[in-house]
Amino acid sequence: MSAATLRLAVRMRLTQALLAAVGMGLVILMVGALFPAVGGSIGKLDLPDGVTDLLGGADYGTLTGWLRSEIGAVYGPLVIAGVAIAAAAGLTAGEEEEGILGLVLAHPVSRRALILAKAAAVGVVVVVVAGGTLVGLLAGVAIGGGGIAVGDLCALVVHLAFFGLTLGALALLLAAVTGRRAVAFGGAAAYGVFSFLVNGFAPLVGALDWLKYTSAFHFYADNDPIANGIDVGDLAVLALVTAALTAAAAVGFGRRDLRA
Repeated sequence: MSAATLRLAVRMRLTQALLAAVGMGLVILMVGALFPAVGGSIGKLDLPDGVTDLLGGADYGTLTGWLRSEIGAVYGPLVIAGVAIAAAAGLTAGEEEEGILGLVLAHPVSRRALILAKAAAVGVVVVVVAGGTLVGLLAGVAIGGGGIAVGDLCALVVHLAFFGLTLGALALLLAAVTGRRAVAFGGAAAYGVFSFLVNGFAPLVGALDWLKYTSAFHFYADNDPIANGIDVGDLAVLALVTAALTAAAAVGFGRRDLRA
C-alpha cells in the first residue's frame, strides 16, 4: 500500500467525513432530546411485521427502542453507507474520469498498492463518521434520560462501521472494474436498498427466508447490537466480505485498461 497515496486520499475526503460526522452527531443529539417529550405517548407502533423489522422494531416507548428505530435502523446506516460509497466511487472511478489516476500511476506506485490505499482511505472516512456517531449517541442518551450502557452504544457503532466498510468495498469493486463513478455509486446504493428491504421482508415468506443471508443489513442488525452488544460472528462475515471485495477490486483494477 502506498502511504503517500493514502495521505492524499484521506485529505481529499476528510472534510466530507468530518461534516458527515458532525451532522450525524447533531441529528442524534436532537433525536435524544426529543425522546422525553414523545417517548411516553408513542410506545410501540402496531405495524405489519415486515415494516416493523424495517423500523428496528418500531418500539418508541423506550430510549433504546427509540434510538434503535431512528438511528440504528434508518439514519445511521444511510449516512455511513452513503459516505463510504461516495468516497470509494469518487477516489477511484471519479479520479479516473477526471484523468487523475493515469497521472498518479505514472509515478512508481503499483495498481494494487493504489487500490489498497484507496480502500484504506475509505476505512478512515468510515471511522471518522463512526466516531461522530458515537459522540452523538453518548450525548443523545445523556440528554434523553440515560439507561443505555456505553458498551452497547459502542457495539452499535462498531456494527455500523463494518456495514459501511462492506458497502464501501462493493463500490470500490464496481469502480475498479468499470471505471465509472455512476455505476459504482448506483450499484452499491442499489444493493444497500435491496439489503435493507430483504432483511425486513424475506423472513415473512418461508421460501425466500434464505435471501436474508445475502443482505449486509442482516449481519449488521440481526443481533440488535444496541441491546445485545457485539456479535463476533456477524462482524466476521462482514469483514470477510469486505476483504474479498477489496481483493477482487485490486485484481480487477490491475487487469483493466484505464481510460485516457
